[in-house]
Amino acid sequence: MFIVAIKSVIGPTDDTLMKAMSNNSIVVVADSLLKDRFSCRYFTSQPVSRETIEAIIDVARFAPSSSNIQPLLKVYCISGDLLEAVAADLVQAFNTTPPEEYSPDVEFYPKEGLPEPYLHRLHDFGQVYYGALNIARDDVEGRKAATARSFQLYDAPVTLIITIDRRLNLNSWLDVGYFMQSINVAARARGLETVTQQSTTLFPNVLRKHLLIGDEEIIALSMSLGYPDVQKVAQYYERPKRRDVSEIVYFLGNGM
Repeated sequence: MFIVAIKSVIGPTDDTLMKAMSNNSIVVVADSLLKDRFSCRYFTSQPVSRETIEAIIDVARFAPSSSNIQPLLKVYCISGDLLEAVAADLVQAFNTTPPEEYSPDVEFYPKEGLPEPYLHRLHDFGQVYYGALNIARDDVEGRKAATARSFQLYDAPVTLIITIDRRLNLNSWLDVGYFMQSINVAARARGLETVTQQSTTLFPNVLRKHLLIGDEEIIALSMSLGYPDVQKVAQYYERPKRRDVSEIVYFLGNGM
């Protein structure tokens, strides 16, 4: 019944999809695209075509959106010389600006600090991330150099800057999350990998200088993407621990 219902919606020409769904291979692919996702911080120099980016955005634009208001405002896709200039200015801002002078459009963490258990998870991530790079906790310069790579946009060939209308409320940001997850899945299906970055939003003036982002736009996040340098990823990456299913879902009622 499910296959028939889906086919009535997407049309009779998608026989390949129907066949895949009928033998569960689409489940394996979908699960792999989602569960094997990782933050890629090493890319090859292989360029990503405009057609590929357009195809990815074409998929992502169908992400869920409450009442179809589509709150995502713009996706600024930067590459080439402009991307190098943006990265250079971001690195300079990082090297010369004390943390108390960072000025993101929206604070990512609470000003009073992260409460538990989130602070503990953040510390765990730091141990995993810097541990994979063989950078000790007291190696201040080593940690700073590793963080600077984020502002270098990890030498990815493409970075997407995502903005949302300033007038919208918190619930609209959920739709932006759906959109960015959809970009990730569509990119992975095409052999690319991504890394979502909060760091770039710390210096909105740098991005506005280069990209002419309007005052009505909030810079939400950025995402760098490209073809992964598989050898470096394998050398320097370790997967952070995720919560078990039993810690997340609470079954209520007697329906299952």
